[in-house]
Amino acid sequence: MASLKTKADYEKMTNEELVAYLDKLNVETFNNYVDADTKVRYFVDKFGVPFINAVKGTGLFLSGIIAQSIFESGYGRNLPTDKSTGVISNNFAGIKYNPEIHEGYVVADTTEIVKGKKVLVRNTKFAKFKDPTEGIKKHFAVLMGDRYKSARLNAKSPEEQIKMLVEAGYSTMKPSAYVNLMKGNISRVRKLLPFGRIA
Repeated sequence: MASLKTKADYEKMTNEELVAYLDKLNVETFNNYVDADTKVRYFVDKFGVPFINAVKGTGLFLSGIIAQSIFESGYGRNLPTDKSTGVISNNFAGIKYNPEIHEGYVVADTTEIVKGKKVLVRNTKFAKFKDPTEGIKKHFAVLMGDRYKSARLNAKSPEEQIKMLVEAGYSTMKPSAYVNLMKGNISRVRKLLPFGRIA
């Protein structure tokens, strides 16, 4: 393995240099040897513009939804990928395939939380999108559903909104546990993109 860079090294890199360097690291090295601040910066540098464009006028908190996508996609490095073809889904929210809505799918194994325990679910069909921008737009389309209306209208913070989304059925995890997994990244995103709701 090539010598790894430090957080101070990453801070000196331009956005383009950081994304290019981290894209070359394998997932294991990225997960185990890159600090959380740098991982969040990488995700925001790589995918932030489509998130900013998609969040406008939705009532959703930008930092919360980016942190949720970071959690669901492993910083964009663990998107559902077809086991047989290697095709990447560009699915940032773990959206399951529905033939009445989606044009294509990938078949991948996933880990889900069932009754508080991680369970491996094999051969899950995930919706496939043509590129990251479309995948991000579809994540927002899911969150614009009627079941999440109260969270969009009534939440006072990103953390409260994420909790309300889970209470409305977004995840099978306990709402407080789900929120706790992304609190640190909500703060990190907020430092990089200090916006709340964007009109």
